[in-house]
Amino acid sequence: RAEGAKVAVDADGSGVETTGLLVESAPVVVVSAPDPAAQARAASVAVGLRAPMLTAVPGGEAALTDEVGRLGAERVLRVGTVTFTPDDGEVVDAPAGRAELEELTGITFDSELPLPADRVDEVAVHQVPGRPSLMVVGEFTAGGDAGAASEPFAAADPAWDGDDAPRVLVHDGTPVAAIATAVASGAAVSHLRAPDPRVDGGAVEAVRDADAVYALGPGWGTELDLADRIEQARTVPELPGGGQLLFPGRRFVAAYGSPITPVLGILGEQGPEESVARVRQLVEEYQPFSPEPVIPAFEIIGTVAAGGPGADGNFTNEWDPQVFVPLVDAITAAGGYAVIDLQPGMADLLDQATIFEDLLRRPGVGLALDPEWKLRPGQQPGAQIGTADAEEINRVIHWLADLTRDSGGPQKLLILHQFSTEMISNRDRIDTSRPELAIALHADGHGTPGLKMETWGVLRQGLSPDIRMAWKNFYDEDTPTFTAEQTMAVEPRPWFVSYQ
Repeated sequence: RAEGAKVAVDADGSGVETTGLLVESAPVVVVSAPDPAAQARAASVAVGLRAPMLTAVPGGEAALTDEVGRLGAERVLRVGTVTFTPDDGEVVDAPAGRAELEELTGITFDSELPLPADRVDEVAVHQVPGRPSLMVVGEFTAGGDAGAASEPFAAADPAWDGDDAPRVLVHDGTPVAAIATAVASGAAVSHLRAPDPRVDGGAVEAVRDADAVYALGPGWGTELDLADRIEQARTVPELPGGGQLLFPGRRFVAAYGSPITPVLGILGEQGPEESVARVRQLVEEYQPFSPEPVIPAFEIIGTVAAGGPGADGNFTNEWDPQVFVPLVDAITAAGGYAVIDLQPGMADLLDQATIFEDLLRRPGVGLALDPEWKLRPGQQPGAQIGTADAEEINRVIHWLADLTRDSGGPQKLLILHQFSTEMISNRDRIDTSRPELAIALHADGHGTPGLKMETWGVLRQGLSPDIRMAWKNFYDEDTPTFTAEQTMAVEPRPWFVSYQ
């Protein structure tokens, strides 16, 4: 387990927990109003002075007073309309003008950087202690209750330098004050896509060799949770694109079909290497429209619903999993992901899933369930739309999660296909609690753009927020087929897109 894993939540946004974790003492403390304009300016000044930053949040005056006292601050620089006054020490209000601010603080700002309010945290991470840019958000209103400064402020020495600095993890929910304090202290700060060191390759790299890892903001869990996740980040095999969590660190574009026949989709229209080249071309089309890396994928139909009962009477064709190994090997060797798709006929979904146990033990292989082809006695594939109940799906979920856990692999993708509400009964009872799995609902609707979007909207109603949305484009049945730009303009943006 990782040593030195610490968490400062700062749920109120004040930054008090972070200074308690990172800073022993400080001659100067920057205290900001909670509005975005003040926060941006205060963060810039704090990094420039190498001083801790705190935010005067409603109801937090007592904690703020105690923390400023603990730090032994001799001077407080207030930014924005702040009424907080410490028990001891000089109090100065930051002026509105850049030149006046530079004269007061002794900082020469590298530039003036206008920003939207929701980008202050990620930009603050990259500020340079001692010589930051002045981040500007909207119109700044200076306070004016404090007296004039007795003398200009001076930047402190950094608390850490180089290899001695701890690794600090932050994310979109981390208070600006906490981020500014970490950057100002000289810590090695990484802004992650989500509060988990397994989220992507950059997060894994950030914690790989760090002796001490501090996580700031909500969502990290307990310090024991953080330590366990750091250990997994360091030891569990990584997914294509890096990290051990599927989302939100990547999106997928997949070719769908079977090597048995081209009738079922584009995967049967060429050999494995040619299929890799085909899906890589799709990735190139999608990447400009995705802020996340786009990963190539195959969705391979492993069992196909049949028009007759067959020797075992289950109305589904099951092939030896070895038939699919060349496709799995080709896409995973190319840095992609494979999904085994099941069309169960009258077979039990779990019974079909276990056929592919050896393939599903691989870190780059997931599973898809297609209830359209889950038949009842007397039904025929294509004549009726099948249905699967949450209870049957949950049995697959727990089996697959246990398999993933026991095999020591990264999180595994489970796709549920659906284009009508009847295809999954009791959908609200699907168990999304297993952290070993990421579940996606694959909207299989085809036709005109209007029909596809109508299906998309219906399927989203009542869907658990823990289930991601996926999309399918049809070359023949859609009129017309969505372009990459059109597909990625769908809201919410699909995490998995397949082509049939």
